[in-house]
Amino acid sequence: MFLDLMREKVRGTGMRVVLPDGGDDRALRAAASLKKERCLEPILLGDPKAVEKQSKAIGVNLEGITVRSPQDHESFDSYVETYYQLRKSKGVTLEQAREKVLLPQYFGALMVQAGAADGMVSGLSSDTKPFIPAFQIVKLQEGYRRASSVFVLEWPERLLFFADCSVNINPDSQTLCDIAHATAQTVRWFGYEPHVAFLSFSTRDSAKGELVDKVKEATLLARKECPDVILDGEIQFDAALLPEVARIKAPDSPFCEEGANVFIFPDLNCGNIAYKITERLGKARATGPILQGLNHPINDVSRGCSADDFANVAVLTAALAFMQRKKIATGQHR
Repeated sequence: MFLDLMREKVRGTGMRVVLPDGGDDRALRAAASLKKERCLEPILLGDPKAVEKQSKAIGVNLEGITVRSPQDHESFDSYVETYYQLRKSKGVTLEQAREKVLLPQYFGALMVQAGAADGMVSGLSSDTKPFIPAFQIVKLQEGYRRASSVFVLEWPERLLFFADCSVNINPDSQTLCDIAHATAQTVRWFGYEPHVAFLSFSTRDSAKGELVDKVKEATLLARKECPDVILDGEIQFDAALLPEVARIKAPDSPFCEEGANVFIFPDLNCGNIAYKITERLGKARATGPILQGLNHPINDVSRGCSADDFANVAVLTAALAFMQRKKIATGQHR
């Protein structure tokens, strides 16, 4: 199983993942299980006394886990200065910077940027969503035009990747191409070969219109920008997934031999709805969203996720941090 493999990859590596949702029971349970399994070193953000009281109330043992309060951290003032320098051109004052850094998701992102943590997972509530601090502080890797996200959908017999399900609301053709490029990179980092489908309600001009044209153009762009990636579009989901359907609807498709494992949705409506249906009715284990294109791994979770879901995203965050470090060390970084 994919997540089991990722756990083995990071076990004992000492990857440090900061968890800003220190006041949420799910984060406490996830941190305890991750520490016990030696998957990573969790760092909880919150008032240490309050976290200790809460953990005892729910029967969670946080022994050996670091719990830090942003305002009492020895690096607080330096992080305020860092954030101020990053944002003063946008009109942010030093006092406004101080207010932002008091927020755990901003403080966590600054820890990652400073090298005090290898990655971050947050978003158990609307108040701790990591997108803005990630984009403002950690920022995009060189060579990426925009951030995107991917969900990992897993069954005992199948592993699929859905993008973009949480970031780009109505991507144009170039953005769809960029999403595909980033997702192919992520899938390869996880150790799999991407077969990328640009999804539409049309296959091979079975329908006409602007929505179809956008996907067709994205496919053409991706063929130029990602020549080493197996891809096809515009194509319907069934033809992309099932070779027997591809042979009927698109007999020239590379998916006639082996179906796609990466699905690029034409907009956020389609992607977000699809992954939730796949998880809740299709009984897939959904892990994500995994943010793509950032200098360091910072990831979101659904507000409705379980403690196990939260722990799984933390494992993938640690795995990405570990593989990113190896790529940089060997000169293979994009």
